[in-house]
Amino acid sequence: MNKRTYKIIICILTAVTTLSLLDFGGSHEVEKEIHLQCNSLVYANVSNRYSNANVMTREEQEEAERKAEEADTEEEAGYIRTDNPEVFNIDDYTITARANYEEIAEKVRGDEDPDDGKKENYDGKYVWTKDTITRVYALPNTSSRVIVNYRKGTKLIRMSYSGEWSYIRLSKNRKGYVLSKAVSSKKVNSPTPTPKQSRYYYPQPKKNVVYATCSLNTRSGPGITYSKISTLRTGTEIVVASTTGNGWIKSDKGWYVKKDLCVNYPLTATGKKATPTPTPRPSRAQIRYMKLSGFVKYVSGYVGCRYVYGGSSPSGFDCSGFTMYCYRKYYGISLPHGANMQMHRGRKVSLSALQKGDLIFFDHDHNGKADHVGIYVGNGKLVHASNPRSGVIKVSLSGKKDLLAARRYI
Repeated sequence: MNKRTYKIIICILTAVTTLSLLDFGGSHEVEKEIHLQCNSLVYANVSNRYSNANVMTREEQEEAERKAEEADTEEEAGYIRTDNPEVFNIDDYTITARANYEEIAEKVRGDEDPDDGKKENYDGKYVWTKDTITRVYALPNTSSRVIVNYRKGTKLIRMSYSGEWSYIRLSKNRKGYVLSKAVSSKKVNSPTPTPKQSRYYYPQPKKNVVYATCSLNTRSGPGITYSKISTLRTGTEIVVASTTGNGWIKSDKGWYVKKDLCVNYPLTATGKKATPTPTPRPSRAQIRYMKLSGFVKYVSGYVGCRYVYGGSSPSGFDCSGFTMYCYRKYYGISLPHGANMQMHRGRKVSLSALQKGDLIFFDHDHNGKADHVGIYVGNGKLVHASNPRSGVIKVSLSGKKDLLAARRYI
């Protein structure tokens, strides 16, 4: 019998002896000592296969064999081979604990099916995004790559989900992960439609205006018995707030005048009908200011749209697609799709003399060519389609690096 076979037999006998001490059928004891042995470690010691296992070294094994050969009797040699702790002792790999079998079974069941919110549930139903911007990740980790951004109310197919992550199917057979708290099984309405181009404002004539036909006394109430406040000159304009049932007009300043002493057309100081002065048309500077103010409001309405490489519509923009879309829709100005090509249009503007609506170009590669563009909206702010993670955002220019140039197109 070789050494390996001998050790295997000893291990089997030890295990059988241990099992014989356990009372499997007894119900009179609620609590017992239970001996649990790690089979992998026993196997490692017997077979000497795992170099990183806690087994005796070859030198220790040879020393134990030498001592056994020098023993005076065969009984003493057998004792050295089997019970010498330097050789192998199965007790080193046995755990003794006070417990009952029900507790162990419950613990094992708990380890197999932990209630930690990570259990996966298979779905295949529709869900809707709840947040203004919902990011879809390549892996169930917020540090992983963002595949796409969805706006609020986007309808998605959820393949499976856990307490933290939902696995969804995207277009073109792509798949990704969203936070489970960012989607709802109930329909979520999409945000308000994309902003429409605002009309330019021109001053309008005042409404509900009358004019005094003579020197007209103003009263504190609707009647001549009320105290006099002041006297209006002929032709004075009166803005009507309301009228009373007894023929008096209440002005926007709170005093009252007799309605019969007023007309609804302008009068001169002599009481003759005046030729109305046409409403002055805004100057070119005023028109430009109104146009730019409306453009800024229009551009800012797209903040929150997602970023799509090559995109040039509200369903998805890249940087030059965003500027191209806004200028075409609002002003009817056509720009090429490409930051560097847009930089070669329009008039050059100093970065220290920026006005609303100017385009600002960046050179992140430091090769002298524009690789990013955004729209200046005043007060040191820039609106641009940033990246897939952020989408269209408004940011401060303070501290921005790699500024290359600015252009004006209106």
